[in-house]
Amino acid sequence: MVYKSKSIAIVSAMLMVTQFYSGLQSATVREMDRDAQAYFDKRDYNQAIGLWLSCLDMEPDNEKIQQKIEMVYEIKQRKDISYQKARLSYRIARKKLKSDQDPELELGITMGKGAIKDYITAYKLDPNDNEMKDALADMKNLDNEIRAAEERLRLSRAMREKIEQLKTDARTEMAAEYPDYEKARKLWKEVLRYVPQDSEALEGKRKCDFAIENRIKFEKIRYYMARGIEKFDKKDYPGARPEFEEVLKVDPKHREARDYLEKITEIIDEKMMYAQRQKQAEDSYQSGINNIKNNRFDEAQQDLETALALIKDYRDARERLRDLDRLRKEYKKREQALRLQRINQKFQEGIMAYTQGKYKEAIDAFVATLAMDNRNTQAREYLRRARDAQRINEEEMVDENSPYYDVVNSLIVAGRSLYDKGEYAGSRKKWDSILNLFPKNKIAREYIIKCDLMINPENKDNVVATRIMEGRGYMDKKDFRNALRIFNIIKSIDRNYPGLDNLIAQANAGMKETAAGGDLTPADRAELNRRYDIGMNLYQMGGKDNIEKALAQFRWVVQKDPTNVKAVVTVNKIESQLRIGGAEADRGQMLTAKQRELVNKYYYNGINYYSNNNFQRAIEEWRKVLAIDPGNVKARNNIRKVLAFMER
Repeated sequence: MVYKSKSIAIVSAMLMVTQFYSGLQSATVREMDRDAQAYFDKRDYNQAIGLWLSCLDMEPDNEKIQQKIEMVYEIKQRKDISYQKARLSYRIARKKLKSDQDPELELGITMGKGAIKDYITAYKLDPNDNEMKDALADMKNLDNEIRAAEERLRLSRAMREKIEQLKTDARTEMAAEYPDYEKARKLWKEVLRYVPQDSEALEGKRKCDFAIENRIKFEKIRYYMARGIEKFDKKDYPGARPEFEEVLKVDPKHREARDYLEKITEIIDEKMMYAQRQKQAEDSYQSGINNIKNNRFDEAQQDLETALALIKDYRDARERLRDLDRLRKEYKKREQALRLQRINQKFQEGIMAYTQGKYKEAIDAFVATLAMDNRNTQAREYLRRARDAQRINEEEMVDENSPYYDVVNSLIVAGRSLYDKGEYAGSRKKWDSILNLFPKNKIAREYIIKCDLMINPENKDNVVATRIMEGRGYMDKKDFRNALRIFNIIKSIDRNYPGLDNLIAQANAGMKETAAGGDLTPADRAELNRRYDIGMNLYQMGGKDNIEKALAQFRWVVQKDPTNVKAVVTVNKIESQLRIGGAEADRGQMLTAKQRELVNKYYYNGINYYSNNNFQRAIEEWRKVLAIDPGNVKARNNIRKVLAFMER
């Protein structure tokens, strides 16, 4: 008892410690959640998400924390998308704003304003992001360039020509072997008098001021710029980058050096994007080849078209694409032939088993036939017949596979035991119990007759005569099977009954005659054979019309003689051929032709946008694909890959 009390005390103490630790952990999570929420409210998302992830480590199933983390990621994703759009528009705008053509300038102004708008959206979402802060100066400069461009558009052509001449003269003075920076500065000032926000004039004047005030630094800048431009022109971009960076160390506001660095970044990014597209094209190409090998032609077509959309004329993708229709038709033809062969083989197995009285095997074969060809009327009809015959068999003889086997078998053992002991009334009750379950059970019916004879031996002739009359009744109805069953029971009781052997012979002959075609006359059989031969000749000639005419002949034969196995098998073969050869296999719910056309259109629109680095539009197109075809794996995977790339 003392030992038990100590055990209880230890367990109680452990529970208290666990509860205390659990409470302490919950308190810690609540505090961290509160601190993270404070950071979130200040839009310091990095600190907030770090704390929430720590909370999740402590409480992995905390759904509220999970939702908050997902909310932060969603905000950062929206910020990244807006910022990527801003950077892309920024690059285009910078190029267009340098043009002297009005349409180009107008486009540059529009793109520039769009870039600033997207940048502001991104900045508002995540103002503490370092990338946002770094890009602020670029956006301010872009705003100045937009204003200058708007001023240039307002000037007359004559005034623009004068300004352009002033710029040319200023450039010439600065590029001379012995530059006259004083004169150049005056020229730049003259330009700014007309266009106060002209970025080139502002930069030119600043350079002149710098050169006049600090000649040594300016010469150093000229040296690095010359080396950088030389390497840039030779496409030695990794070598050119450090030269321009040295310029910025001396003069952080040097606009031309910044422009060259931006160009280098664009070129390297484009090379990286091309390398990525090349890898994706190769992956799609290899996937296409693999799908062709595995006879997945729709998927192969999409793969090869994706490879070509990413890189024009990629390897032999175009030739393989042209060859798909031929491969698809050949495969379809082979599959149809194999399917027909399997259907016919399985149906024939069923027919043979049915004619041999192997009803279970026949049922299995017909079920397998219908699994391959659900609209097979012949298989469905013979399945019904086989099941009916099997049901009769099961009633006559309960085998070990029956759920009633143990019950019936115990009654049979008890009935025989009582009969052998001479307890005929008790034995008869056992056999009656079996007949209540299975009225046609052979053993029970046989023993009931035996019991009746033993209970009333003087009534033997009447009992046997009654059963003989029952058998003859079946004979009159041409139910030779049941007649033979009755006669065989009488045979087991009274082997010498007058005329019994003759009745058994008649029943057997009737069954054979029924199996061979019943009451057909020689003339009927000749007509059946003639029609069958006509059908075979038409079928061998081929062609849809001939095959349909042949089918009509074979159906006539089967209608007249349902036991004609050759004709039944041939009808099934032709019906399957016409049905399967003329229609696609049922593959569940399919897209309509219009839907498939739209899916392909939106999918390849997305590929084109992706190839031109317009990621957001690419995602929009692929989402249209999923709206029509939610199971489109490629569109879903592409969206996931692009979002991951934009996140990086």
